[in-house]
Amino acid sequence: MKDFFRNRTALILFFVALVVLTLAISTAMFKGEANPLSDTIRVVLTPIRAVTNGVSNLFSSAYSYIYEVEELRSENREYRIRIAEMEHDIRESKQALEENERLRELLGLSERRRDLTFVMAEIVSRDTSNWASTFTIGKGSAHGIEPFDCVINEEGFFAGYVSEVGTNWSIVTTIIDSDVELGAIIYRTREPAVAEGDFSLMSEGLLKLTYLPEDTVLLNGDIILTSGVGGVYPKDLVIGTVTEVKKDISGMGDYAIIEPRVDLNRLTQVFIITDFDISE
Repeated sequence: MKDFFRNRTALILFFVALVVLTLAISTAMFKGEANPLSDTIRVVLTPIRAVTNGVSNLFSSAYSYIYEVEELRSENREYRIRIAEMEHDIRESKQALEENERLRELLGLSERRRDLTFVMAEIVSRDTSNWASTFTIGKGSAHGIEPFDCVINEEGFFAGYVSEVGTNWSIVTTIIDSDVELGAIIYRTREPAVAEGDFSLMSEGLLKLTYLPEDTVLLNGDIILTSGVGGVYPKDLVIGTVTEVKKDISGMGDYAIIEPRVDLNRLTQVFIITDFDISE
């Protein structure tokens, strides 16, 4: 008997047989109810299985979440690309519409003013400061542009004059610059005057009308045109409209504040008058 129990294999088989016999007896005795041994085993294993299952579900949920987040990020990237492409198309369409509108306006101006010869140019930079109001265009002497050529927009509104010329570039001094001075007439009365830039008004985007004839009656909204006197600029180009009439600081006469009809801040393209019929 001692030799039998000394044999390890036999001892293991003995205990296995004992466990199986015990389970069989317990099952027969409890008939459907958990026997104490089975119940004890399940009591120990159930929480372990629950934790294992919970951890497995947690990892599965985390993986699904990460996968879904990555999918959303990918979709967002695609949407952003599509939105950027649509915005680009909208900008191009808007630019094309604006270009067509400018060309229609220019065509109308060309029909109305057959005495003018134009060169179209893009504004390549703006040089506005507290001391001057200028911009640079991408056309120069190679394109027939000369100093003091008049610059307008597509509607024929006076924008300034060419103050410096290079081979393929030119600097334009705008209508509100303090160096500007040109002959003008009041459209309603045909009375002569002088439109000139003013340093104190430049920052407000305005200029003034001076040298008004005695007893001139100006009204807000009066249109001011170029006179063409002197042959430097063509006549009857729109300079701006009167917004206010003031007394000169010397008390010797009145002057008017003019708001330019051209919107200098929105200009992207201009037209340089390289030739015109001089009025007598």
